[in-house]
Amino acid sequence: MIILEGMHHISLGSADLEKTLKFYCELLDFDLVEKSENYAVIHLDPFSIRFNYIEDYQCSIKNPGKTSIAFVLDVDDFTDAIQELEKEDIKIIKGPVVVGDGESMIVSDPDGHLIEMFYKE
Repeated sequence: MIILEGMHHISLGSADLEKTLKFYCELLDFDLVEKSENYAVIHLDPFSIRFNYIEDYQCSIKNPGKTSIAFVLDVDDFTDAIQELEKEDIKIIKGPVVVGDGESMIVSDPDGHLIEMFYKE
């Protein structure tokens, strides 16, 4: 058996690190941990995402059921998030839809990675 001590980060591609950092750090309140010409690492407790610069990168996954990064919000923050997304001209791909005892919505980051935001009552 391999005994893992925890998760360190998820790696994703990015065609434009500056746009990616603006989306995650300014809109979603991640902290920038490390940055170079070839990658950037951001953190939101308890995990980190490493974005690797790949020229002309565009995520090919279009189905939220196949792969997405999911974030939970408070119900009031969920409503505020919708308004903030609209203000920033970020299209909600799916939702808000009722999911169990809450709501969910899917947006896309600048590279096409799908982001789910949801709350539970």
